[in-house]
Amino acid sequence: MSPSGGGSLISIRKATDDLGKLEETIKTVRATYVHAILSTSHYSVEIDAGDSTKFRNNLEVVRAQAEGAADEEDWRSIQASFRGELRDHRDRSLARLTKLRNELKTAADAMEIFAENVVSSSADHKEGLQDALGTLDAVIREESILKVRDALVQTKAQISSSIERMEQEHHLIIAQLRDEIRSLHDQIDADRKAHHVDGATGVWNRQKLQSQMEQMLEHDESFCVLVVGIRNLRRLDQRYSPAVIEGGVKALLQRLAKMLGDNSMVGRWDEEIFAAILQIDPSYAISISRQASQKLSGTYTAQENGMSRNIELQAVAGVIERQRGMDKTAFYKKLDQMAEVLSKG
Repeated sequence: MSPSGGGSLISIRKATDDLGKLEETIKTVRATYVHAILSTSHYSVEIDAGDSTKFRNNLEVVRAQAEGAADEEDWRSIQASFRGELRDHRDRSLARLTKLRNELKTAADAMEIFAENVVSSSADHKEGLQDALGTLDAVIREESILKVRDALVQTKAQISSSIERMEQEHHLIIAQLRDEIRSLHDQIDADRKAHHVDGATGVWNRQKLQSQMEQMLEHDESFCVLVVGIRNLRRLDQRYSPAVIEGGVKALLQRLAKMLGDNSMVGRWDEEIFAAILQIDPSYAISISRQASQKLSGTYTAQENGMSRNIELQAVAGVIERQRGMDKTAFYKKLDQMAEVLSKG
């Protein structure tokens, strides 16, 4: 065999060895990724049983994807799905924790008020009973009839016992009543808010937006309305599930809320039109409108059964200004015209 032939065999053997090592490395990386997903599922902090079950089920889908991944595109999809599930679980957990903190604060405030009121009331009540006991003590010391003394001693013990029982029952009943009242207030507030919230996106609905506008019109205030249309929203249900569409629209609205800051009220005007009430200079509102048209259109990611889905949304924005003295009918006509223009694909 010629020297050149021997060199070729060595090169082939080396390439084969390198390929084998690469395959082993890929297997190790795959096993590590799968183990990381399993560990995340097994050791996730459980705040709500339902949320945790959904989180683990979705991670199981991601894990199955990782075990069958074959190319770079598969791994990119797995990475997006894994990150999306972690993000959604974090957001749900934070929402649960925030609710628990608010409930604890409400309970603590109620107990503090309760303690102050009850202690004051109980002190007065107890003082009167103690005066009565002092009178009985005097009778005991002054009377010489043994049976009367025994009866008075027994009466004293009964009154003292009654005082303790009344205090305990009084505290327990009031605490229970306050807890029930707080729960009812929370339920009433939740029901009232739900009545004004768009169920699909979580922003305010048209009724709430219009109510706010009516108040501002009644006080003849000047303001602007940023109108955002998603032009392709009606056609998306031909390609995507409702969960993916809602997830994409929510992501768009979150991006819009970050652009506007806290001094705005965002809501859904109709199926594909959203509006934000802004009390800012009209020139600044127009600038925001241009930014919205540029930055809101694009690809958004939504989670569905453990899978990360990309959805393309086409957004366009415009502004109408309401000046002092403008007729209400004229204002709503301008708003409707703007919504109609933005909704045309």
